[in-house]
Formats: sequence, C-alpha cells, structure tokens
Amino acid sequence: MRNAVKVGDLIATTDNAAAIGEKSQDVVATSDHLTAYLTARVTFLEQLAANAIPVHIILANFSGDAAWSRYVSGIQQVFDEIGLVCPQIGGSSESNMPTLQSALSLTMLGAQQSRTLYERDKLIWYTYGLPLVGNEVLAQPDDVAQLQPIFNAWRDEIVQQVWPVGSKGLQVEFTRLFGDQRVQSSLDVEKTAGPCAVILLGVHPEKEQLAQKNFTRNFEKLRRTAW
Repeated sequence: MRNAVKVGDLIATTDNAAAIGEKSQDVVATSDHLTAYLTARVTFLEQLAANAIPVHIILANFSGDAAWSRYVSGIQQVFDEIGLVCPQIGGSSESNMPTLQSALSLTMLGAQQSRTLYERDKLIWYTYGLPLVGNEVLAQPDDVAQLQPIFNAWRDEIVQQVWPVGSKGLQVEFTRLFGDQRVQSSLDVEKTAGPCAVILLGVHPEKEQLAQKNFTRNFEKLRRTAW
C-alpha cells in the first residue's frame, strides 16, 4: 500500500487542502466544490492503490458551516464520474472560530477487493498525466490524469496497480516502488504533481495494448536504471 492504513478489515486513506478555495486570503482562488473534488480524487486514488473501494467518508471542514454543502457536492462528483454510489459522508465543521483561509481534510474508509495481483517487477509501468500544481491544475485540466479511465481500467484489470504521484514528485514515488533505481521519463521527475496530476500505472504485458487504447493522452512508458 502507498499511504493507506489498515484499520481492522477496512482501509483508511486521507488527504487535505489548505489556502485553496473561496476565502479572500487563499493562495489559490477557486471554488470550494473544485477544492473538495480534487481532495476527494486523491483520497479515492489512494484507495485504488490499496485495491479498495470506499464505503464511508469523513469530512473535516475548517472553512465554516457555509462551505459544507459545497464540499459535499465536490466529493459526490468523484463518484458520479466513475458511476459509483457515493458513500455516506459524515464529519464536522469548525463553526466556533472564523478562519482566514480555507481548509479541509478528507478520510475514506474502504473495503479491499478481490483482484489478481502481480509482483511489481512483472508489470510494465507507465505515467498518465502531467506534473501540475496550484494554478497549473486550473489552467490545464485536460493534462491532469482523468479519474474515469483510471477507474475503468483498474476495475476491468487492464491496469493491475495504481500508484498516485503527489507533492514529492515522480522519482520519489518510483523509489518507493523499486528502491535504489532511477526513472527515465520525459517529465520533470522532481516536480510536485500536486493533487496527483500524474499517476503511475502498472500494466501486465498481456494487457499493454488494451491500456494504450484506454489512455490516449499523456500516457508514457517508463524505463528504470540503477543510479
């Protein structure tokens, strides 16, 4: 698992966003809906990385009561995109102290799924999407790894392993997968990928052609070498 934690029979994943939203002092100005959508997207991708599907969602809202419904609608959009019923959303809002910047934290609890698993070295690894962060995400939405084709390929086992790339960049995630090896890519391997704008996908050789048909944009095969 990447950043997931096993709690009893469930898988817990979490992500957060701060200073992004509708408050006047936010660093990135965007809708609360979009902020929650991108945060939920990351948290959901972490579930897929652990081969799990969310069954409950916990929202911690630090932006005031008025933001709650906007955050909920952003979370629901993730599940609308992939054709799943959104799990129950619970949690709380900070209503005692007004905050100057927006913030939320999101936790998903998921049930692990029965899937055919392969050793990482037996898979062919691709990147999907471009490393984008902050306002770049708003300016280039089509270059962010799209959720629906990822989920469909994972569900149909065209993709055997999903591995999100976050703030530490592609090389750090590649090292977590393969140890002391360097990734060869046309992408900037040190740049943050923000809200997992880039996803590493492990594909069995027999499914490679199907994967190439499924992902038609920003889909690049990787090479790895020793340092």
